[in-house]
Amino acid sequence: MDPSLAKAISEVLGPFLGVLACGAIPVTLVFLSKHFKLRTKELELEAELHGRDSQARLHAMETRLSALEGALSSLVQAISRRQDLMQPPDAPQLTEETSRPPALTQVKKSRVD
Repeated sequence: MDPSLAKAISEVLGPFLGVLACGAIPVTLVFLSKHFKLRTKELELEAELHGRDSQARLHAMETRLSALEGALSSLVQAISRRQDLMQPPDAPQLTEETSRPPALTQVKKSRVD
């Protein structure tokens, strides 16, 4: 390549590339700022959506849990009523003291006496 041709190209391309760089830098900065603001807004909306979704799931699980607890408590009450009905009216009522076996210290004392 001829040195005079290289000098002519550099004289033409130098200012052109300089103007292009000076014009591209602000445009790039504006693009990046807008892009990241948009991306931040998208992430916030996505987090809010997932928050609502998880709240709805939690509420549904709590509703199911309360329904299960209600069903179990009604079963327990029904079973306890049946046990009361199965005992004859003249049968002695079992209390905790009579239903429990005697303690070992009580057994030892009664054998020694």
